Amino acid sequence: MPFIPSEATLLPAAYTVAGFAGSIALLRLYKLRKWGRVRSTFSLRDKTFVITGANTGLGYETTKALVRREATVIMACRNMAKAQAAIEKIRQEEQEERKGSKISGTLIPMQLDLASFQSVRQFAGELQRTVPRFDCLVNNAGLAVREPEFTREGYEVHYGVNHLGQFLLVELLKERLLEQGTRVVVVSSRMHEIEAEIDFKNLGRWVEYGSRLNRLYNNSKLMNFYYARELYKRGYNVHVLCPGLCHTDFFRHYEPKWYHYLLFSPIVWLMLRSAEQVRGEGISQFGGQS
Repeated sequence: MPFIPSEATLLPAAYTVAGFAGSIALLRLYKLRKWGRVRSTFSLRDKTFVITGANTGLGYETTKALVRREATVIMACRNMAKAQAAIEKIRQEEQEERKGSKISGTLIPMQLDLASFQSVRQFAGELQRTVPRFDCLVNNAGLAVREPEFTREGYEVHYGVNHLGQFLLVELLKERLLEQGTRVVVVSSRMHEIEAEIDFKNLGRWVEYGSRLNRLYNNSKLMNFYYARELYKRGYNVHVLCPGLCHTDFFRHYEPKWYHYLLFSPIVWLMLRSAEQVRGEGISQFGGQS
């Protein structure tokens, strides 16, 4: 005869599952209370920010937070259609929250493809011609991929986009940054502390290191850190920050399988903040002036 569980066996199992789920929920609530939060609401009306990768993830949420405080934000994006869609979404959300009142901040989309030196130079030139002063440059754009991808100049994209493109942008703006005391914020990652090195023999090449971690990504973050530190030594107002673990579409290029969602969704829900929660909350600084 087939085994039919009795009430005596089902009840303990149900209590165990309920207790486990309740413990997870309580732990999540505890973590929400422990995460830091920036509560400043003073106006940024006369401030101008330049944010790379401003149409998605942390860049999008940072843009939204700044424009709500009346700042002018230059949205440096590769895809102008997506930049415009992000602007429309921000405007719609703000109007709904303010019940139709006018938004004071200004959003200006400008095209920037960090995988193209020509695009970086065009952006830097246009920025200096049309924006007399900007108070902060947020180097946020970056990526991580599984399969070999290369920039217009033939560099693998972790090196070419995450470091070299941003390096060129800062170099083209260096005189303005120093004269105006513009704050440069480099969005980095502590992954460079786990497993990373600057592999000069293979710089710019796609290399399989045989590691479970994305060494090429980690290496690019290490380069970001060293470059920012050198800028700081030379008198630039530069900061490097790690946003911590957060759930965004950053790994969209990885194309996860269905079982990845099954395995990691509970961990993501419990341990990771969304981009909106990370926005201005619990930012840990290292390097730069910290």
